[in-house]
Amino acid sequence: MACYEYEYDDTAPITGQNWDWDCSAAATAWMGRSLGWGWSENDVAYEFVRAGIATPQLGLLDGTGAGIVRWLALQPFGATTGRASWSTVTDWVDGCPLIMGSTRWYHWTGVRGLDASGQLRLANSAPGWAGIRQTMSREQFDMFGDFWAVLPQST
Repeated sequence: MACYEYEYDDTAPITGQNWDWDCSAAATAWMGRSLGWGWSENDVAYEFVRAGIATPQLGLLDGTGAGIVRWLALQPFGATTGRASWSTVTDWVDGCPLIMGSTRWYHWTGVRGLDASGQLRLANSAPGWAGIRQTMSREQFDMFGDFWAVLPQST
């Protein structure tokens, strides 16, 4: 699959979070690895803290993902963020990784694509958090509502 000029590996592995506060860093690291960069969760978490995007006490400080987008603008690709309806996520994730989070879910995850039954295939660093494992149905998405998504952009 191609994501702009980058090759996207939707099978890139996700590992469990190192800390309970760094789901956004784990999801961002997965997104980078799925595009071929050797980002580690530890490195991204360190950079997020250093840049004032996240803290160990509170996690991600801006639930819209705007801080992640500012940080990604300094990396090999830029990014965009926006409110994410179910149709936005399913449209955006076609051939390109994205990460999404919700303040009602209190979590960020990678999204790999759609499975054969139409559920989102996740790269979830905290499988089981609030009952969500590595897939998310439309009903689960609606239950947590108010999602934001970050999508890499070509520079």
